[in-house]
Amino acid sequence: MVKKGDTLVEVTLAVGIFSMIAIAIVAVMSNGVASAQTALETTLTREEIDTQAEAIRFIHSSYIANVNQKENPYAELWNAIVDKAKTFELAPEDSEIQSVVQFNPSSCEDLYNPTTSQTIGHAFIINPRKLASLNDPSKVVISQSQDSNMFRPASTYPRLVYTDKTNDGEGLLERKEELFSVEGIYVIAVKDNNTTAIGNDKSSAFYDFYIRTCWYGNKSSDASTISTVMRLYDPNIVSDNSN
Repeated sequence: MVKKGDTLVEVTLAVGIFSMIAIAIVAVMSNGVASAQTALETTLTREEIDTQAEAIRFIHSSYIANVNQKENPYAELWNAIVDKAKTFELAPEDSEIQSVVQFNPSSCEDLYNPTTSQTIGHAFIINPRKLASLNDPSKVVISQSQDSNMFRPASTYPRLVYTDKTNDGEGLLERKEELFSVEGIYVIAVKDNNTTAIGNDKSSAFYDFYIRTCWYGNKSSDASTISTVMRLYDPNIVSDNSN
């Protein structure tokens, strides 16, 4: 015997089951999209890091290849990089150099705060699209101390942002190659302190280049960081191991 109200109960139950299944499917899809986005951001960030590393290696290799030449076209670029280096010293864990090595910021914004950041005066970036500008190192080596407004937290993922296409006044679009901003990525060079220069000035036998990134992936409140370090030697400097 069919009782009044049985149909309504069945429909309500069916809608409830369907809603739970739909919510579960949407949750799985959302997690999948989030994972894909995180993987994409990580891949793009690593590419930015590799670009900086290769640009620094290119400058260093070109500098060494012409080191015995009377006029070394890459010497100014190399000097512009190492002039911003910190000096490595064995120091307490809370020291400035330890902050560079450990790289554990509480937030990405702290890296750009002049009162808390350890990068001010040392951080820089290489503009790979201007590597041919040998006569103007300031276009290749972009220093945070010289143009702090250009360095800012990442809006999406760490990257170098260039100006978009613009109208040249004759109805034609021309692509500009000028660097607009540096988001969530920078480099710090650290030089060995226990060295003796071949020349008159004391300098360093090697430089460690710390390439750092920081961003908030997939609307996360926790900072994501990827970093790497590479060591390059200056052929004009010898190490002093007497200490």
